[in-house]
Amino acid sequence: MSYGELLSAEEVPSDLQRRTFAESLERCGPRVAALLADLAAELWQHYGERAVLVSLARGGTPVGCSLRRLARRWGTDWPHYTVSIIRGVGLDSAALSQIRQAHPGQPLVFVDGWTGKGSIFSTLSRSLPPGCPPTLAVLSDPAGVAAHAATFDDLLLPHAALNATVCGLLSRTFLPPDGGEGRHAVRIEEALRPFDQTGEYLAALDSLWEPFAQAPAAASRSASPRPVRPFGAVWELAQARGVTDPHRVKPSVGEATRVFLRRRPAGLWVRDRQDADVAHLLVMADEAGVDVTEVPQLPYRAAALIGAGEGE
Repeated sequence: MSYGELLSAEEVPSDLQRRTFAESLERCGPRVAALLADLAAELWQHYGERAVLVSLARGGTPVGCSLRRLARRWGTDWPHYTVSIIRGVGLDSAALSQIRQAHPGQPLVFVDGWTGKGSIFSTLSRSLPPGCPPTLAVLSDPAGVAAHAATFDDLLLPHAALNATVCGLLSRTFLPPDGGEGRHAVRIEEALRPFDQTGEYLAALDSLWEPFAQAPAAASRSASPRPVRPFGAVWELAQARGVTDPHRVKPSVGEATRVFLRRRPAGLWVRDRQDADVAHLLVMADEAGVDVTEVPQLPYRAAALIGAGEGE
């Protein structure tokens, strides 16, 4: 049975998760708001009022919500949807068909929070029908695969520290046992409602938008070059440890965080142990008894290895 067919009950966020979320929002919130404004401005300049935002559940869901809320301040109301995408399976084709029928001829912009090695982009590209380009927009694109990226830096987005409780209580998406006629499935994690911080997260970002509230401005990102095959260096590290399956390697601080939240970690590499964006990973690794290796030349802030046998 594949990972996309499994769905276990999501646990209450740990104290470490909640603390990481709060601390990263306080430390990185202003930068995240600026990146959201940059990305929204770029989308507005390219597509004007015609864009349709299609967030990829779940990492893209808060980003799409925030982009739409900011665009509304500029007098533009972009339609926004969240759809399932499962590695090795593809996009929810039934949902995509409904969206295209509702907005014929309008450009679909697929929204995610960050990229790791680019697997989701590859899955997206393979699963879209002719005439529907894989236009991906992200805040952090260390893999260098997105059409629109606010930054190529690998950075910790606050919502990477949480799961359902920052995405409107949506569970991880999965394939229904009956096949669902092309549809994917999701569960509302009602048991976690007392811990839901989705509204608070969006409101916190709203409060940081004041410098960008008047009108879309030209993107102010640094002129850093687009990364070229950054995963290669991480894959060499993994192969040196005897790893033969690239799906076991999860680069970027966001993907590494998700490994410790949802999978069985087997190793962690960090570029700098003193980096505040990896502090929570060091704690998680210590609690899990996982070895940490500092690799100064690592092209990402962090990368995690999942245990053998877990696959994709």
